[in-house]
Amino acid sequence: MAKKLMLFLLAIVLLLVAVVLIKTLTFKSIQPKYAATKNVEVSENAIAHLQQGIRFKTVSFSDSAKTDSSVFLALHRYLAQTYPLVHQKLALEKVAHYSLVYTWKGKNPTLKPVILMAHQDVVPVEKASLLQWKTDPFGGSIQNGKLYGRGTADDKISLFSLLEAAEKLLQENYQPKRSIYFVFGHDEEAGGKGVKAVAALLKSRGIKADWVLDEGGEITKKEIPGLQGKPVALIGTSEKGYLSIDLKVNIEGGHSSMPKPETAVDVLIAAIQKLRAKPFPASFGGSTGDFFKYLGPEMPFTTKMAIANQWLFKPLLFKIYEKSAGGNALIRTTIAPTILQAGVKDNVIPTSASATINFRLLPGTSINAVSKHVKEAINDNRVQLIKENAFAEEASAVTSTQSSGFKQLEKAVIENYPGTLIAPYLTVGATDSRQMAGIANCILRFSPVTDLEGMHGLNENISVKEYPKAISFYYRLMKELK
Repeated sequence: MAKKLMLFLLAIVLLLVAVVLIKTLTFKSIQPKYAATKNVEVSENAIAHLQQGIRFKTVSFSDSAKTDSSVFLALHRYLAQTYPLVHQKLALEKVAHYSLVYTWKGKNPTLKPVILMAHQDVVPVEKASLLQWKTDPFGGSIQNGKLYGRGTADDKISLFSLLEAAEKLLQENYQPKRSIYFVFGHDEEAGGKGVKAVAALLKSRGIKADWVLDEGGEITKKEIPGLQGKPVALIGTSEKGYLSIDLKVNIEGGHSSMPKPETAVDVLIAAIQKLRAKPFPASFGGSTGDFFKYLGPEMPFTTKMAIANQWLFKPLLFKIYEKSAGGNALIRTTIAPTILQAGVKDNVIPTSASATINFRLLPGTSINAVSKHVKEAINDNRVQLIKENAFAEEASAVTSTQSSGFKQLEKAVIENYPGTLIAPYLTVGATDSRQMAGIANCILRFSPVTDLEGMHGLNENISVKEYPKAISFYYRLMKELK
């Protein structure tokens, strides 16, 4: 009997091994194949144009009263002077005062247009960090082959690359088959009200776009475990939602020499701890699932085996991704306490304590589901939940990798960056493209740059060599529009 049981168990193990190996060996590459093309020649003044663009301190603040509108107007005058054909042959509209919409009429008005996006504004530079910058953050200077300055990576490189490419195409008397809209928001870093107004305007005109391209992903040689050194183009096919909830506790305070067993601060801290102890469930669906389909076959054998056999190894993969903040953000709705407020004096027990908790929603998780999760996790009627609706956004829909826009974009990437792998990707930050959900079903998020440095932080920069490649990328993308 024992021998038969052992043979049975051995047969089960051998069958399991066989299934795992078959699934691994049949997990074939789906990377597209296209011939490389030569980079186009760009204006010798192109880098100088971008340098000057960095010098405009187009900083946006959550409090719009702090924004210096004159700087945006000065940038607009500079763009008109630097790209004369764009401003002669394309229709320009200003929306919400400072957001720019250029319309390039296509040959065939029956075709849906394409919308190409970037944003003019940048985040502030903390005064305390100025001494840690290698150069003036708004100087646009070049050191050791790198262009430094706020906006080099986020997102003036896209804005100026698009205009350089368009100007060159117009010099060649090129007209696209379908219309192209350039949409350059002015307050992406402060909620995107400008592009929200643009989207409302386009919708009022009945405009439906074939696809939209905004910032989001990039080419990386560093960030993909098992593929370090290999260029991977992360193309955002969806975007996480955004929600902040305030937790507020009111309990009678008093003198700090006679503290009660539980204060408002104690209740608040306990609520945060309970919430953090109950994370949202992990998932490999949507864009992350597509990420595995595209990159899994390119991974080392053991990683490839785990991805090909998620039915068996999914818990292990979850543990691997949970180890890093970036990996964890790709597989679940995240919970981040960001603001804590309580007390006015060291010898006074506060009667009120509050915390702001920021959530980035995985596609498939709704704002209402998050609110329900928070309430159930805390389970304390003394904690009041207040949703901040000013910037609340549901997670985006997932763009199909079979869509026309995705196929055109991956072709342009491979032609301009030979040897690069394509990877659909979940964009964890917020972009202006989310405002275009009612304008197009296909929304993509990608910038043609490699391993950006210092975005929103110190010494933001790009390699000078990257810039002509970015211009060439947009040039071919527009010239080969189908």
